[in-house]
Amino acid sequence: MTRPADDCYALAILAALAADPDRTAVHWRGQDVPAGRLARRVADTVHALRKLGVGPGSTVAVLVSPNSPVMLTVRYAAHLLGGAVTYVRGTNPGSTAYVLSPDAQLRILFDSAAQVLFTDAENLDRARQLADRAPGRFVLAEDGPISDDGAAPLAADRAGLLAELGELPVRDPEELALLSFSSGSTGKPKGVCVTTRVWEGTVLGTLPLVGEPDPRVLVATPLSFVVGPVADAVLRLGGLVVLHEGFDAAQAVDAIARHGITRTFMATPHLYRTMEVVKAGGTDLSTLKALIYTGVMAAPAKLEEAAALLGPVLLQAYGSAEAGRISILLPHEHDDPRLRTTVGRPFPEVELRVVDQESGGELPAGEVGEVWVRSPNLMAGYLGDPALTSQVLQGGWYRTGDIGHLDEQGYLSLVDRVADVVKTDGVKIYPAVVEREIATLPGVADVAVYGIRDRDNLEHVHAAVVLAPGAQRDAAAIRARIGSVLTPVHAPEEIRFLDELPLGVSGKPDKNVLRERYPLD
Repeated sequence: MTRPADDCYALAILAALAADPDRTAVHWRGQDVPAGRLARRVADTVHALRKLGVGPGSTVAVLVSPNSPVMLTVRYAAHLLGGAVTYVRGTNPGSTAYVLSPDAQLRILFDSAAQVLFTDAENLDRARQLADRAPGRFVLAEDGPISDDGAAPLAADRAGLLAELGELPVRDPEELALLSFSSGSTGKPKGVCVTTRVWEGTVLGTLPLVGEPDPRVLVATPLSFVVGPVADAVLRLGGLVVLHEGFDAAQAVDAIARHGITRTFMATPHLYRTMEVVKAGGTDLSTLKALIYTGVMAAPAKLEEAAALLGPVLLQAYGSAEAGRISILLPHEHDDPRLRTTVGRPFPEVELRVVDQESGGELPAGEVGEVWVRSPNLMAGYLGDPALTSQVLQGGWYRTGDIGHLDEQGYLSLVDRVADVVKTDGVKIYPAVVEREIATLPGVADVAVYGIRDRDNLEHVHAAVVLAPGAQRDAAAIRARIGSVLTPVHAPEEIRFLDELPLGVSGKPDKNVLRERYPLD
């Protein structure tokens, strides 16, 4: 089934921008970008990409400054033309700080078969390097500064917009809309294929969640991932998108107060840093209605403190590039100590089940197994990898690779990743459980718990701990603490104190590096 060209979410956003051209739609690098100017840039980009042959079946790669408004305008333009987009700067959904190497970026360009590499002045040198290494594989398109004055304003009605944009193709809902590269647990980027149907549905499903009058969102995590549809929804509803190039807790708190931000999106470690800034005082977060956090599992003790400190604004989201949104823990549910150990209940369109890893059978409430998801938000598959696709997509269900359990009320608790489980002395140890306990100790800034094998292929539990400046902890005391609150088997046999944890391209601690650097004696 195809969809008419004027039924595209991007056209609805364009109409909303054109309807009130003088209002500020985006704030970027200290400058206000009027809605009319942003709309004109989308239209100009449509014309530029059309001349380069972009249309159904083609892919536009984007390499621009982190969280530049160009990430939005190019995506809207490509989708209006029936094409797909992929972002090559990084694969970390929680932080803009991790930039892929030229080799990794080139691999994404090759794998995606991108016809166009869209860049800006700040990234032009890198883009040219990539083009020189792949002569004839793609063409470069360079964007100008977003603050440049455009031509005449766009018409606010759909007929006028369609006349300005020119003929738009009829779109197949199962055509590729977004190729999202995710490092996963292997460190090797995997191309997650998101269809037009899924992307449009995600934006549509986000609209009612951003339903307050004059929504204002602060974006400090990558626009190329889950916060992208939130920005889309805010622009569609006539709101303001404040874009930060990266996350800084002090800057985020200041922006919330200065711009009257109503919602923001953070990785879980960002929430912890924000709490420290708020505790220092002098902040006004009275306009904030929703602080959505996601990524690594949050420590319940930290959530109790955050709820008391920030008020009824916390929403914990669980999802993935492959499955989209899965579950949510609502603000009032953060007041319940039992629920703070969960990631909430599934969204209305999502089905969850917990499956025995050996038999494949569905487990009853309370039993621990692998979390499977069925929803209209699932990816079409992994690019060029039918074997891996068939492993994770089975009978309409997506195998998340997460271990957890459901309770009688449908709340989901996550325990760990399948790949991270350590089996020692016949007992399955979930490193994330140990990490959460160590993280609650005073003076602990960061921690990674992992398994390491000896010459007999037996696994041992080890930990790497980063202390806050000036803090002191004793390894034996940590082991004793873990042995008492969990079991002696959970206590790491060896604890190393490091200045910082090695991070992978996902921005999470790289446990493979820890195993290589600190082998068993």
